[in-house]
Amino acid sequence: MPETPKPYSPTEGVYQMPGSISDIQGDIFYIEARTPYVMERGHVHGHVELNFLINCSATYIINGRKEEVPENRLAIFWANVPHQMIDIQGEGTLFNLYIPLPFFLEWSLPERFRQDILSGNLALARLDATLLHATLDRWFREYNLEQTEFQELILGEIALCLKRVALMGWDHPNGIEAEAQAATSKLKGAQHVSEMVRFIAENLHKPISTSNVAKHLGLHKNYTTNLFSGVMGTSIKQYLQFQRLQKAQLLLMDSERQISDVGLECGFSSNSRFYEAFQRFYGMPPGQFRKQLLKTS
Repeated sequence: MPETPKPYSPTEGVYQMPGSISDIQGDIFYIEARTPYVMERGHVHGHVELNFLINCSATYIINGRKEEVPENRLAIFWANVPHQMIDIQGEGTLFNLYIPLPFFLEWSLPERFRQDILSGNLALARLDATLLHATLDRWFREYNLEQTEFQELILGEIALCLKRVALMGWDHPNGIEAEAQAATSKLKGAQHVSEMVRFIAENLHKPISTSNVAKHLGLHKNYTTNLFSGVMGTSIKQYLQFQRLQKAQLLLMDSERQISDVGLECGFSSNSRFYEAFQRFYGMPPGQFRKQLLKTS
């Protein structure tokens, strides 16, 4: 087993994104290895995130669900859903890898695995922990050489690593097993879809539509609709509502914020539409969800 690297926190690549609720710039790839800590609040950012805990385990809240992540298991999730580390068992190190969404969309990965991640689920890889630890340690050291060639090499190796995860099968923390299917062809238009995702994130508070998204990219509405649904597995309208509900979930963590203001801040045209959508998606009204979430955290 390689030596655990010293705690490290990058000073670049962490910014407040104007008009959004993210605190990490989604188009930057970076790696950190540090002592894990309990997060005061949940957050979101546009990456696909890889976590690997050494000599400790942790409890997360991801997409409103409590998830237990054991040590020595690579955890993979889309960080565009609210997530928060709420408890740590033991003293150890956390490897964090932040993969920009366009890379994840472009890589030749089995479609079921890709859609499982983009649906807000957390996947636990079935990989050899000792070998993976050594690989993560090397990636971390090479990343900090700050050479473009090494970063490109690391990203290529991460793509192969995730393909191996998908082909070997993966687990969910709740015990439901998922088996990968055969790899599909490489997705096209990932850069366009990534820009659509960014535009939606920065304009959730506005009454935007599919036409607005298409106009922003200078694309035909039908092409925009088909491209987005082909890559993301859902329509722009459904994704927009999903993201508004995710933002509402984050705002509800603030116990001092009036629930009547949350829906309007998330772009719902009225409180009645907000309550109806929230009840349908989460199976409970916003007030009950807040009580349950604050009690959990």
